[in-house]
Amino acid sequence: MFSLLVCLLRLLESDMKRGAIEVEVEDNDDLWHLYNIIDTGDTVCGMTMREVKVSRGGEEERGGRRRIYACITVEDLGFQTFTERLRIKGKVTVGPEDMNIQGSYHSFSVGVRDRITIVKREWLSFHRERIERAASKAKPRVLVITIDDQEAVLSMISDYQIEELMRVSSNMPGKYVDNVDRPTIRSKYFAAISEEVGRIVQKGVSDIILAGPGFTKSDLARHLRDKFKDARIVEETASCIGEPGVREVMNRGTLTKLIEGSAIMRDSKLIDELLSRLARSPSLVSYGANEVKAAVDRGAVESLLVSEKLLKSITPEERRGIEGLCKSVEKYGGKVFFIGSEHEKGRQLSGIGGIAALLRFPVN
Repeated sequence: MFSLLVCLLRLLESDMKRGAIEVEVEDNDDLWHLYNIIDTGDTVCGMTMREVKVSRGGEEERGGRRRIYACITVEDLGFQTFTERLRIKGKVTVGPEDMNIQGSYHSFSVGVRDRITIVKREWLSFHRERIERAASKAKPRVLVITIDDQEAVLSMISDYQIEELMRVSSNMPGKYVDNVDRPTIRSKYFAAISEEVGRIVQKGVSDIILAGPGFTKSDLARHLRDKFKDARIVEETASCIGEPGVREVMNRGTLTKLIEGSAIMRDSKLIDELLSRLARSPSLVSYGANEVKAAVDRGAVESLLVSEKLLKSITPEERRGIEGLCKSVEKYGGKVFFIGSEHEKGRQLSGIGGIAALLRFPVN
């Protein structure tokens, strides 16, 4: 299965007999997928930088940094969006003999173009889906600018999340302030936004949606169309700016088409259906570990929804228990969906225990 997965997160080599895969990171999204795939207790290997210490007069001193091949047993990891790096920390199990670093702590700093090998005792369906999603060619990235005459918020919608990139203030005084050169201030406001958009477009983003109350978005649209001829720029209506405005836009047809097939759109539809059933047909929903298990045992589960946040926070033994539920659901013809926790809908699932099921028929 893994040998067929070749795309944005390139699978260079797989050896499932020893539970190992080697991957090459091709973009920032891949780092987030790896953050969700790698668990504490896994082994991670690759080329990394390590400080060399030399003895002088009986004391150790720093002797610069050296590129080495090492393996660590993972104890902690974190994804730093501001540096676009994945940091993986653990104890060294393999390293150069002359450095004598086995058993000491080391951190990998993984970025774009880096290659690492991941070794697991067991690859669960959750991990497999993540790899398939990372390898998928359908990875939409849409820039949404929500704007009014006071502020613009630039947000990126990717496969898995809504990420606020930055805010740009217009510095426009109130409408009752006299003797103000409003056209010049407005021109500087649009120029500042345009400068940031230029940086984003250079990274390969070509779909831009402008939304907000009033006519400022239309004026900005004309400004951006003049500067970015190759970008597809669409106007939408929103009653506010920021994430609430982005969520409004997500319900509109234009954005739905652009991110159709993305994980965030799929997750949103599933959680909307869950909440709708809770309101009108609560007997066709189960949530919480005990209720969901009872529904699974009865073969009543149409769709099982599992929070990725839950999977990252429980023990390997508890994770295997959920994996058993997933296999039972699929055995009875149901479907399993792992829901991201980086957006509002995913946080709503986390709020009711992190696991829920849409049922074919009432259990109680």
